[in-house]
Amino acid sequence: MGKIIRAGLLVLIVCASAAPVRAQVQQSTSDSSTVIRATTRLVQVDVVVTDSSGRPAKDRLSAKDFTILEDGKPQKVSFFSFQQLEGQEKRQIPQLPPHVATNRPEYQHSVGPPIILLLDGINTPVENQMVVRQQMLKFLAEHFDPRMRIAVFLLGNELTVLQDFTSDPALLTAAMQKYRSQSSAAGRLGGTDVQLQAPSGGPNLPPQAPAQSGGGGDAAGSRSLMNIAYALARFEKESNANTMEMRVAHTADALSAIAHYLAGFPGRKVVIWFSASFPLNLSIVDPEDFDVYRSYADRIRTTTNLLSDAQVAIYTVDARGLTGNVISDPGDTGRDANGRMALTVDAHMNANSKEIFERFNKEESLTKVAQETGGRVFLNTNDLDRAIVESVRDSSTFYQVGYYPSHKQWDGKFHTIKVKVAGDGLAVRHRRGYYATDPEKWRKDGAGDMKAAMEKNTIAATGVLFYARAMPPSANADVKVEFLVDPHTITFETQSENLRYCNLEFQVQAFTPEGKMVKAQVQQAEAPLKQETFDRIQKNGLPMPVSIKLAPGQYMLHLGVRDNRTGQFGTSELTLTIGEAPAH
Repeated sequence: MGKIIRAGLLVLIVCASAAPVRAQVQQSTSDSSTVIRATTRLVQVDVVVTDSSGRPAKDRLSAKDFTILEDGKPQKVSFFSFQQLEGQEKRQIPQLPPHVATNRPEYQHSVGPPIILLLDGINTPVENQMVVRQQMLKFLAEHFDPRMRIAVFLLGNELTVLQDFTSDPALLTAAMQKYRSQSSAAGRLGGTDVQLQAPSGGPNLPPQAPAQSGGGGDAAGSRSLMNIAYALARFEKESNANTMEMRVAHTADALSAIAHYLAGFPGRKVVIWFSASFPLNLSIVDPEDFDVYRSYADRIRTTTNLLSDAQVAIYTVDARGLTGNVISDPGDTGRDANGRMALTVDAHMNANSKEIFERFNKEESLTKVAQETGGRVFLNTNDLDRAIVESVRDSSTFYQVGYYPSHKQWDGKFHTIKVKVAGDGLAVRHRRGYYATDPEKWRKDGAGDMKAAMEKNTIAATGVLFYARAMPPSANADVKVEFLVDPHTITFETQSENLRYCNLEFQVQAFTPEGKMVKAQVQQAEAPLKQETFDRIQKNGLPMPVSIKLAPGQYMLHLGVRDNRTGQFGTSELTLTIGEAPAH
């Protein structure tokens, strides 16, 4: 069920409803004010500048040292700042009053650049997962910097937080010691690298099937067996291809959830992703199998664009570690998985070439995700803890550079970004581009994103920051959820000199302790606001009450606010107990 709040009612709500929630919490807008939304048409680029040794450049650079090219054309730098970890004061995490929830980062984490260690259990063999765990423990024991905020996430059947952000190495160590490796999708399938080809006429057939026959009946039987073998092989390949597609979608959804989670955190965020990865494409050998060909490049680029918009840089680490050259592998017996001998050098080389291609195809996806988001890729190394050290080091110093694109067409096309800096021996890392998407398209394409995120009960989203309060109601009354939205995390369109327009969606979903959704309420709020009302919102926040009818019982309320102009949204949770009405 849903309803729409129009102009006059919204103004009354703004004037009358902000005080109750605001009086209970100490608002903090210092962090959110630095989060710049793409719909201001300002494109923000986080730039890491390193010297020839890979360390942060010692000499401080100024705006005039930076050149930004979009699609090869120079752009004017409109925003510039230098960010450094040193000198940031540690602060106490504030406490929320009873019956109040929020998704504001400062209520969960103290000062320091947020870093997520992401263990990929769905794309990584078990033996490699255990090596990653050991290397993480080594990093915590030998290289941990208490100024950092580090969290440990696990990608398995669902995205799980093993340890939320903390500066306490003991908590991180305890989380890693409790970690148990996941059964990877690759392991469950016996390998997911799909190479499709027609049967050769003998090796793929049952032993009793002759390669040649002079009798017509035997020839017909041989063809029948060949058709059966080919159909079975094709079914297996199609099944594996579909499973691979689900793996890619599951992984992309998890990375998207992390982007939504980190969107409200100020500054540059780092995710160190340990994975054996997945190929960008499923390769084929025979043209007949082209219908099962898959390319995941577009899905990956969409995901990396979402990460970049949230100022998240992915540092990918190949969890397989050091890999040898399969052509010169002394353990290679020359037989295939079924024990059949590779009779010719050409067959042996062809098999090895496929394996090399598959490896590079996987490495390409790790490389692409890192490069597109301004991170770095670590391949073919057993020194995984050193990869963590170097990734964390990039979080200590970076530049924020912004510009208004010279083009005025927001048509959904991808635009490349290249940053150059003055100085010898300096290297830069930054996002590779962005989609110039029109806000109306954001609204239509992502209309169900928040609802889906709330129903999945995944990690919170922080694209829109808010407080929410829900008090146990009096007898037979509706539950009133009082939202208070941070105005710095939503957009207002200037329609005229004295009018600002906003368009928001509020959702409340009520779940039982068993996880069953019993009721949901959706409420739209859209209105042009006069300058006086807008100024009040900027100072006090934007309030919105949402009523929902619930029977007595215990509930987990899933709460969400979406900016319909940008597609950004925030989510949180709040427990609520409704007692039985007293008997008369």
